[in-house]
Amino acid sequence: GFVLTEQPSGQEPWNLTDFAYLPDGNGLLSTGKEGRVAWVSPEGAVRTIATLPVVAEQDLGLVGIGVAADYATSRQIYLARSVPSGDGYVIRLARWTVTGGYQPTGLTGERILLDLAGDSNVHGITGIVPAEDGTVWVSVGDIAGYTEVDPLALRAQNRDLPHGKILHITADGLGVPGNPYYDVARPGATASKVFASGFRSPFRFSIDERTGLPVVGDVGWNTWEEVNVVRPGANYGWPCWEGKDKTPGYSRLAGCANVGNTDPIAVFRHGSGIDGGNSVTGGIHYTGTSYPAAYRGAYFFGDYTRMKLWTLRYDEQGEVTTPPQSPPMGTGIGRPVKFAAAANGDIVYADIEAGVLRRLSFVEGNTSPVAKVLTSTDPATRTVTFDGSGSFDFDGDALTYDWDFGDGGTATGQRVSHWYAEGTERFTASLTVTDSLGAEGTTEVTVVPGNHSPVITPNVSEQRFAVGEPVTVAATANDVEDGRLDIEWTSAVVHCPEEATCHSHPGPSHSGDGFTYPFTDHPDSRMEFTATATDSEGVSASYTYVAWPREHRVTLTSNVAASLSIPNETGGSSAMVTEGAVVNIEAAPVATDGVSTFANWSNGDTDPATTIVMGGSDLTLTANYTTPVAQRYAADTALRTTLGAPQGPEGTQSGLHYQGYANGGAPNGRDGNIGGARVDLPSVPNARRSR
Repeated sequence: GFVLTEQPSGQEPWNLTDFAYLPDGNGLLSTGKEGRVAWVSPEGAVRTIATLPVVAEQDLGLVGIGVAADYATSRQIYLARSVPSGDGYVIRLARWTVTGGYQPTGLTGERILLDLAGDSNVHGITGIVPAEDGTVWVSVGDIAGYTEVDPLALRAQNRDLPHGKILHITADGLGVPGNPYYDVARPGATASKVFASGFRSPFRFSIDERTGLPVVGDVGWNTWEEVNVVRPGANYGWPCWEGKDKTPGYSRLAGCANVGNTDPIAVFRHGSGIDGGNSVTGGIHYTGTSYPAAYRGAYFFGDYTRMKLWTLRYDEQGEVTTPPQSPPMGTGIGRPVKFAAAANGDIVYADIEAGVLRRLSFVEGNTSPVAKVLTSTDPATRTVTFDGSGSFDFDGDALTYDWDFGDGGTATGQRVSHWYAEGTERFTASLTVTDSLGAEGTTEVTVVPGNHSPVITPNVSEQRFAVGEPVTVAATANDVEDGRLDIEWTSAVVHCPEEATCHSHPGPSHSGDGFTYPFTDHPDSRMEFTATATDSEGVSASYTYVAWPREHRVTLTSNVAASLSIPNETGGSSAMVTEGAVVNIEAAPVATDGVSTFANWSNGDTDPATTIVMGGSDLTLTANYTTPVAQRYAADTALRTTLGAPQGPEGTQSGLHYQGYANGGAPNGRDGNIGGARVDLPSVPNARRSR
């Protein structure tokens, strides 16, 4: 049932490096290794909006793009490229502003966020993921040699250098408060930006909506490819470790002494065997509904060299529950260099070898498109104009338009005109719309070439609505031949978890010029009210008013990385919610470290699964977890007296928790030194620490 379909990328074969969808179905932007930034319209038209100077050798060039979450208003994107500088180059992350309107026309206003010396032409900036809160996640390789042991790779172990790190920064390039080594006095310091360390070439990553943690594919050196769930402050071992083993040649270096390793959740040995890999490409979780249940929520990823596709599943603590398939789910799939989700959640990846995007769809889960037609008639010339732009596809696919005018004439295109000869006064015309998988939708309209079409004049207010707020719609209908016409109203609640996964729930109908109905409490929904008037010849006209919700953002955070969700909205930890709606929020009883336990929400609620009513402004709720350090501190009166009050936020280092106190000392989550005396904390099941 799975099929791969090709879509244009705007780039040439062996030049396509990255792509990102624009909001509101406005096509996508792609990057080419040689510096080209292209816009691809929803219909597949391609426009070059910029050609930037780059050094395009080995891993270098224009290699990464991320679209800001607020792009619709800010028009900002992020680009990663190697920039010529003197006799060499620098590896740069920069923010740009896209010019033009609906159709992008150019780039302006470069703001440099990170410049790194070009010490090697491999393993540079390897991924950019803008977050909903306006921050940006960035992956950086070791920028070290790959043909032999290169001591520069040890920079991946130095938190004061960005090499070999996952960074979490603000839109202006500063560290994000809450990063494990964030220093409020030095937000611009590299350590303040570091989220995790010990990566070689963390080639592509995404954020798991359940936990808020990055999931990355780290390209190996001689033996192993890795998939890692990235925890704050954790060390993933490179160059001292590769996979779950110490790295020959590196592990004996002085800089690898006492360096621990956080195990990957999956490894693949190099080689040509059926399960082998040689260059992993990190992927994304499938969030749609058209795939079979076995794939919903699965993590899809691939291998560039071996041209393979796998999925796996893991739980909120990072334990694999469904290992990668053997043999892989797909082979000979092309060379994936980036995974993203289509509007309906379908997995889409960039195939650099062919220079195209490949979309993985499940035919049986494909929804047929809906055809909609508006007509206007000029009786003097017997010309009828047909407009199919109201047609849509719930899967977000581009449509083709085929017209049958009922007199033997046909045409293609979204909007067409047709002249009807004298002699016959009534025709039935039809429109068939077809999506990329061949599913069709058809509608028919009555056409009377010598008769004017009715005209509907709406009388509505442009506003947004809270749950239960009355929506009033009104209109009048007139016809040149028949005068004032009666209006029939229909209504529907359109539920859209994502804009391309909408479905409609019919509501009440009404006869008359207008009526009032309360706004829906259905999550992720809008309401549509359609007025239809039909003249004595059977020619109809219609008008649809869309009542949009008045929404505010709910964001769930936690003091320790944990699975947080809004089940009746997106299922993620952040969602736009209609004012007045009841919102379910959930926090995992145990954090992803396997030891910290839920205590309460920042509003005082002690139930990890509870509800709130959305107010009139954005809301952030924090799930507070009691860590082993806090548990030990709370249980021991003498210890509290010795240490004094906690100072600043609790941090982690190589998987261990630590906390500063007024009188000095920082007890670790498993064992540590307090005031010069060693304190052993009780054993906690499932506690993790690095080797």
